[in-house]
Amino acid sequence: MIVIDADAHVEESQAMFDRLDKEFYSRRPLPVRFDGDTVVGKYNAVWLIEGEAYPKLVGKGGTIFRTPTLMEAASLKGESIGAQEMTDIGARLRDMDKVKIDTQVVFPSLFLTTTAEDLSLEAALLRAYNSFLGECSAASKGRIRFGALVPIRDVDASIKELKRAAKMGAAAAMLHGMAWDKLLGDESLFPFYEEAANLNLPICVHLGWGCPAMTDIFDASTNFYSAILPVTIGFHSILTSRVFESIPNLRFAFLEAGCGWVPYLVRQVRRDNARRRKARDPIEYFKTSRVFVTCEADEDINSVAELIGEDSFVLGSDYPHGDPSRQEDMVAEFRERKDFSPRMVEKMLSDNPKRLYGL
Repeated sequence: MIVIDADAHVEESQAMFDRLDKEFYSRRPLPVRFDGDTVVGKYNAVWLIEGEAYPKLVGKGGTIFRTPTLMEAASLKGESIGAQEMTDIGARLRDMDKVKIDTQVVFPSLFLTTTAEDLSLEAALLRAYNSFLGECSAASKGRIRFGALVPIRDVDASIKELKRAAKMGAAAAMLHGMAWDKLLGDESLFPFYEEAANLNLPICVHLGWGCPAMTDIFDASTNFYSAILPVTIGFHSILTSRVFESIPNLRFAFLEAGCGWVPYLVRQVRRDNARRRKARDPIEYFKTSRVFVTCEADEDINSVAELIGEDSFVLGSDYPHGDPSRQEDMVAEFRERKDFSPRMVEKMLSDNPKRLYGL
């Protein structure tokens, strides 16, 4: 059985931005460290992009992540800096081997939020990210795959970049729960979804701060409102749209927001679809491998499985972020659970993510 970590991460590095196009290199993100005796404590470093600091750990418009690795918090983690940044692929693979993970699908840290208002700069930053991850995928001989990032405000540019990333080892396209100021069900995005389906790449809707207007409302003390809830907004928007009818081979996954919300959202989708006289039951999309969700160890997964079946759950370690579903626990913890059949665990660790990512 091949064990697939469906949601791991990279901490972005200066080496990544060495891949920036020459015309944008002078505008590259700059890592800055400051004294640790401030309100941010051990998270004492930021990226400066066009004069703005990322992450923003205090006040309205907050974001929470652990890059750049200049911050003290990065050096306190068990994983080496090279493994976190993927500047040392050997170290990363050794960490995977320790816990018997064969393949990781990697998502960003810094780019869990929107960055540059300038669309051309944003596109250049995301190209550099994809180029770096493509090199990592090649160096790992395919054991590391990645979710490609695209400047979704420009659909044509996003299609072009997705085609490039697919040739370099991308296993998915990543979007936030909202595409800046658009809902994911907006039909202007359908050409991008169609290209993803043509390339056999799923759209992975990941926790993150993808709507600047929403992010600016909330304080940095929690990411629930501005980063987690948008995943459920994306689910509702997609499942009440006509995208699955329009694009038969399209797959979506909703990552790092758990699965406990699924029954409630299914009810809401059913109600909205009934008002719109849309006949298709959303449960069909789970049972035909069109929709997947990550689940976490402290959730009542069996009750959700009674509704959507066992074939839509995938597991993510969140390595190296240090969140509750950690890589060192994920494989062993789920294999040791007595409330799941061995076959269900095998599906979550292997069969389901294989179908999600087309591996």
